[in-house]
Amino acid sequence: MMLISSNLSGKAINISKTTAPHAISYPFTSMFGLNHGHAVSLTFEKFLIFNYKNIHKSQSNFDLKKRYQIIFQLFKVKNIFELNQKIKFLKKEANLIDSFSKLGINLKRNIENLLNQVNSLRLKNNPIIINKKNLIDILND
Repeated sequence: MMLISSNLSGKAINISKTTAPHAISYPFTSMFGLNHGHAVSLTFEKFLIFNYKNIHKSQSNFDLKKRYQIIFQLFKVKNIFELNQKIKFLKKEANLIDSFSKLGINLKRNIENLLNQVNSLRLKNNPIIINKKNLIDILND
């Protein structure tokens, strides 16, 4: 079942592409040895909130507001804050450490190196254009 799940996930990613949480995840894996899923989870809800707050700046070819409404329905939540709490709960249930400092990651010392290794191709897939300052703010949030 894991092979089938992995294969289907790869197909979905090939169709939909990945966005900002993936773009920033690669340096966390290469620099700090985190597995890919854990690395993506570190910023996942931060980017969901960033994209939601900047929904009016969407560059996507789909209605981002409608996508969020679908996500809210699927997660049985009313808003972005409840979604954020549900994601945090799921991460806790999966025993994922959700703190850079608890993982021994000093953002202040490593921020430039992290930013230099962001996958710009994946970052461009994000529905909202993200610049370096946005990334710094999101990481430090």
